[in-house]
Amino acid sequence: MTDSIVVIRLTRNLRYKLTYVKIFETYLEAEFEQEAIELLKELIQAQQSAIAPLSRYLRHQDVNVQDLELDEKLMSHALSRDNVKSKLRFIHDGLKRATSWYKTQLLDRQMTAEPELRGLLLELGEIDAAKLWRTEAIMSMLRIPTEVKEKEWDEEPVRPEPEYDKGWRPRLVEDAGRPSWTGSQHPQWPRPRRSPDKDSKE
Repeated sequence: MTDSIVVIRLTRNLRYKLTYVKIFETYLEAEFEQEAIELLKELIQAQQSAIAPLSRYLRHQDVNVQDLELDEKLMSHALSRDNVKSKLRFIHDGLKRATSWYKTQLLDRQMTAEPELRGLLLELGEIDAAKLWRTEAIMSMLRIPTEVKEKEWDEEPVRPEPEYDKGWRPRLVEDAGRPSWTGSQHPQWPRPRRSPDKDSKE
């Protein structure tokens, strides 16, 4: 089974998680607001908690997870972010992409035929979704928009409410739909409430 699409996708997913742990640890060495520091620590813990069951599943499929290397392209992209805002946006975009990826995998019969695997995908997706909401809450608290086009705003334009279902595509397959973890036709994960003192223009 080591050559199956299931194993290929999960191995790549594990590689990304290991890389993100290293990225978050590197970001901790920079100067951040205390709220962002706590977020990074939470993200490291969350990724590590996801790595354990994912590694265990792959070992049962005879995959040598000890030999996985970090994704150098992803690392390079992360390290090119030179300020707190861009680093937090990088984190946000990565979590958004990961959450979308898990949703897509749960539409794929190859990925859901086995109950154990489906449960694993649900567990990992929920971890990343929870941290995506947490990241958005921290960015809102620090008054950092989750999206920016080409350059930082130096004034306060009127912004429409962001459309969270658009943006990054899943890494491996196109988003064939947007199922909830329970398979409902119109899923919508709960959104974190914006801070009461947040400027309505942002």
